[in-house]
Amino acid sequence: MDIPAPVMMHDFAITERYTIFLDMPLTFKPMRIMQGQLPIKFEPQNPSRIGILPRNGDNRTIRWFEVSACMLYHVGNAWEEGDEVVLFATRTPDTYLFIPQEDKGEGGETEFEQFRLYRYRINLGTGVVKQEALDDLATEFPRINDDFTGRKTRYMYASRQATYMRPRLLLDGLIKYDLETGSSQVHEFGRGRFGGDSAFAPRPGATAEDDGWLLTMVWDAVVKQSELLVIDAQNFTSEPIARVLMPQRVPYGFHAAWISSVAMGK
Repeated sequence: MDIPAPVMMHDFAITERYTIFLDMPLTFKPMRIMQGQLPIKFEPQNPSRIGILPRNGDNRTIRWFEVSACMLYHVGNAWEEGDEVVLFATRTPDTYLFIPQEDKGEGGETEFEQFRLYRYRINLGTGVVKQEALDDLATEFPRINDDFTGRKTRYMYASRQATYMRPRLLLDGLIKYDLETGSSQVHEFGRGRFGGDSAFAPRPGATAEDDGWLLTMVWDAVVKQSELLVIDAQNFTSEPIARVLMPQRVPYGFHAAWISSVAMGK
């Protein structure tokens, strides 16, 4: 798969029939180091593209669809609806990896990177791409019940950015999106409490998509305590059903996964 420049292709998605790649203009140029610059830079003059590659069959040709200049780091999910491929991902119009820049031109035009959860509808028949933000809240690390990866989901979860803590990327709560109704709920961590990514643990024998628990690590900066929170996904705004106190500080983490004892046994 040829692309015009070496880029950070940080995440990708799948549907039943397609693999979805993200060719975003966050480029690698090692020789920048010789000039005292970072080797990685967001270059919005380069195209931002979403690639659709058939997973099966004889035709393995990738099709590229250009979108407005942006960086898509993390994918929530993707699926097919008729002629459309639907993709959910967190989007920022520019990026500099939260690294302070002496020269504004080396970073983004914004003082603080804010990501928002976006829906992309890519029509394979007409070639038209439609995009929309789910809301105005700054979020990162979109997650689902992983049993539904590549299939249509009703619920999606994300970590809310504590934008008042700029320039640091801190996360002060979780959001549950209902993609059918367009509504959302927020689980607040509380004053001085910040977390990271989350993972969904399905209830054994569950029949509903959101029947399970959301797990996330939180650091309480007031009492100096790390905790693993267990949140009932169907009673999202309620207090956690369990708080597992850690014997020592657990640093903020980017990514998390839940693996059941049954899966571990296999």
